[in-house]
Amino acid sequence: MRTTILTQTFFFLTTLLFGQSGDKVEQIRKTVEQINKETTYTTKTLDNEQFLEQMTDGGGQLTGYFKNGQLVKVWERVGLSSCVTNYEYYLQDNILIFVYGQEKVFAYVDSIGSFDFMTQTLGMECRFYFDNGKLIKSKFTGQTRCSNPPSDTQVPDLLADTKRYLDLFKK
Repeated sequence: MRTTILTQTFFFLTTLLFGQSGDKVEQIRKTVEQINKETTYTTKTLDNEQFLEQMTDGGGQLTGYFKNGQLVKVWERVGLSSCVTNYEYYLQDNILIFVYGQEKVFAYVDSIGSFDFMTQTLGMECRFYFDNGKLIKSKFTGQTRCSNPPSDTQVPDLLADTKRYLDLFKK
């Protein structure tokens, strides 16, 4: 009897915890969808030297999307010799709620011993969901060529980048 009660309590609490996380993820998805549907943003774009600590051979660009003076999305593009990484940071009330990242790789052509910069394929995608500055879910697919494989260990860097980008766009 005691074992049955403990087991039922465990399953109830587990379901409650995962249900709350799932609801929060769905709420974040809806917010991100709304942000992406909006077409009246004011934008501000920063080039390489304004946001990159080290210059890359393919350059970089950082674009902030503002609604009513508040930053709601940051798009980061960094070009390297064999790939391009893109990260989108989504904010609500200046707090990070979601990051979508992808790495697109250039095809290597053996016959010329170089990359074909006109042909890109998706190599990796990653998603990070946040609630009050804490990671609640992540998802990774594919392989990386130009960077470390995505993992939850990136979270402190993503949070620090968000803070830095907020500061950069305030200037």
